[in-house]
Amino acid sequence: MKKTFITIMVAFFVGVCLSGISIFYLKDKFMIFDERNTVTAFQVGVFKSYENAKKTSENYPGSIAVFDGDYYRVYIGVAKDKDCEELLATYFLNQNINVYLKEIEVTQTFFQEINLVEKEIDKNDMEVFELMNQEMMKKLEGEIL
Repeated sequence: MKKTFITIMVAFFVGVCLSGISIFYLKDKFMIFDERNTVTAFQVGVFKSYENAKKTSENYPGSIAVFDGDYYRVYIGVAKDKDCEELLATYFLNQNINVYLKEIEVTQTFFQEINLVEKEIDKNDMEVFELMNQEMMKKLEGEIL
């Protein structure tokens, strides 16, 4: 009886340990525990009036002005992947554009689309990467939560 109890307890603890290890290594693959769909937006300004935000957004091709409840924010870039984030930051720095990185929550549809695009895009060709960013900005306008 005692040996049976010990065998059951050992099997139980081994199962718990293996399950924990499996969840830890597979959580990113299956997006377990990832409830928020956040991306990094590159912001160039915050304004009280829409007119000022619109004037600023006209200076940057592909930028959008978004109202967040109190202010109008002008975004010129968006990235999900850290490598893409670094590429965009370097690109804007080389263009002498001061940006503020801001985490924003987006819809699941946009999150999946930017994830797919960033996996497929050639990160060495900055012209293509810039065009991809402008296209993603057009799609971002209605997708911010």
